[in-house]
Amino acid sequence: MTAELHIANEVLDDFEAIRPMLNGRETGRRASATCDACTILDMEMADAPRQAATMELILRLVDGRPEVQEIHYWDERGIFLAPVVPFPKAVND
Repeated sequence: MTAELHIANEVLDDFEAIRPMLNGRETGRRASATCDACTILDMEMADAPRQAATMELILRLVDGRPEVQEIHYWDERGIFLAPVVPFPKAVND
């Protein structure tokens, strides 16, 4: 699934440090039509929900280096897509 990742131009070079932490790849890049200071990356993400249109990275600093803590996804209407959590199977004795 491909989702848009909006990044401020001033931190675009820093994205290279976290790119290897993502289970995905960049398939395109363009200037934002609504924000002059942003770039939109088209990210093909292996774990994205099929309805995902946009995504957001939640980062934290660990020993001064960024680490991806979570990835949030939204559909084309801007509705947050909750993570899918599998329920364990019931085991009958």
